[in-house]
Amino acid sequence: MKKLILLCLFCLCIGFSSLSKAEKALSIIPTTKQAVIFTFGGLQNAQTVADVLQRMDEEKLRGTFFVTERDLRENQGTIRMIKGHGQEIGIGLRPGDAPTREAVKGQLERIKTRLQKEYGVTPTVVRQMYGPSSPIIEDAAREMDLTLVGQTRNVVLTRLKDAASTDEIMNAVFKKWDLSLGRGQILYFRLDFLSDPTLIGKVMTRIHKEKVDTNTYRTFQDQPEANPRNDSAYQVLSVSDVLSDTAKRWTYPVPKDRIPEALQPGTIAYPVDRRNFSKVFLSHYIGAPQVDDKDRMYGLDQDVIRKADKSGVIKTAPERTIFLTFDDWGTDNTINQLLYVLRKHNVPATFFIITRYMPSNPNLLRAIAEEGHIIGSHTDLHAAMAFRDKKGKIVESQDPEAYAENVAEAYRKLAETVGDVKIGGRYSLSRLFRPPTLAISENGAKALFNTGYTYLVSGYESTEDYAAHSLSQLVGAIKAGIYTPQQTVRKGSIIIMHMSGTARFTPQALDIVLTQNELLREDDPRKFKVGYLTDYLVPGYDQMK
Repeated sequence: MKKLILLCLFCLCIGFSSLSKAEKALSIIPTTKQAVIFTFGGLQNAQTVADVLQRMDEEKLRGTFFVTERDLRENQGTIRMIKGHGQEIGIGLRPGDAPTREAVKGQLERIKTRLQKEYGVTPTVVRQMYGPSSPIIEDAAREMDLTLVGQTRNVVLTRLKDAASTDEIMNAVFKKWDLSLGRGQILYFRLDFLSDPTLIGKVMTRIHKEKVDTNTYRTFQDQPEANPRNDSAYQVLSVSDVLSDTAKRWTYPVPKDRIPEALQPGTIAYPVDRRNFSKVFLSHYIGAPQVDDKDRMYGLDQDVIRKADKSGVIKTAPERTIFLTFDDWGTDNTINQLLYVLRKHNVPATFFIITRYMPSNPNLLRAIAEEGHIIGSHTDLHAAMAFRDKKGKIVESQDPEAYAENVAEAYRKLAETVGDVKIGGRYSLSRLFRPPTLAISENGAKALFNTGYTYLVSGYESTEDYAAHSLSQLVGAIKAGIYTPQQTVRKGSIIIMHMSGTARFTPQALDIVLTQNELLREDDPRKFKVGYLTDYLVPGYDQMK
């Protein structure tokens, strides 16, 4: 099952590298706004443009249409039609094979002037319609205060010119693991390329329905159409719609000087060696009832194994306080629904992130943090510290140096994405670590402490939600972690869930549990509160006391 999760994560790698260089064309806009951006070019076929505009009106979509000099000469009626439908108009740049600075800037100025004079439009965004990117184009756009954009995905591929169905295009553009589109991602639709002039509009409608609208949390009891408080839906917007929402914009990667010293990569709170390892480990390891010398504790001294925590709870937590945690990584489809459920019930959680493919969608991690949740590490590669092979031999997944680099790289990626996020006086980034598969080894734990992690956090109840067969089964598993057999709240219990696409019942199951809890009287012994792990796992906390 974990291999399936990692396969899904591998295929999320869309590309966010351009954001590290502000002058490059944006393939994704750094924003936490719940919005996907549709952009369009190729206005030669008025029938196609009209069909797309009508569909956008019906589906309440906005987008950006790029106008070239050729369009200004030949497609004036189409431009007026686009403006009449209230859609954004940007500049479509055709730079030629060997562009010069003067030629590029001249073309931009001519298009901008004509759009202003003839259509009353002042464009603020530009797209290079073809050809390789060039510093000349980037500099010219910047000098004219224009935002240069590209795309995350190109919907019309050359080999699809004679496509006969939406399935043919959808299957080429999206793989089976592409469950959804993400915040700030830009789609580009060329409108004058396909032989069937009505096909691209149908594809746009399917993408909206199957890759954007699926991010919405919908159950029989809670749908945004009937519940105005259900704000889980993503919008389809224009480039400028998203750029103008400055409250949701951010800088990726986070500048180092914005990250507090205590959270800087390389800061080590508890350096360990062979002399002090046992003491540091025992006081900073929150274990799990099912992890012991017979299962997933490897290479540790028997006395350490015997003493190590197996409660899976935070011992200083107040009565009737529990902690919600989520492991791995996922898409906007699953994580956005979890965020809505947590927001709906005003409860926090800790998200332990596999970071290998997170940089392809950092807006999503940033959104988790900005909603006030805690971010911890689940390694870069989801490598367990150690495991038993088929012969029962204990095998380290990586040598100590490689494992140390793995977990250090994971923290660095988290820091450059959320290191400056502070909500309600509490930083979202933490130095908490969730061991993959909950397995522990001495070499792995040493590497973690010596790269800056402070607490190794397993938990009381691993719900195995990625393998749940039904909603009711998962509701029962979550409650098994919250309640004792006597139906009182298990004080300090840490519940382990997942945010991957395989954990398909998790948002609704959690919603059911939290809704039922809200209906209980305050003095009911079953009534629980949800706490922040970082409020208790602070310097001086000792799991052995």
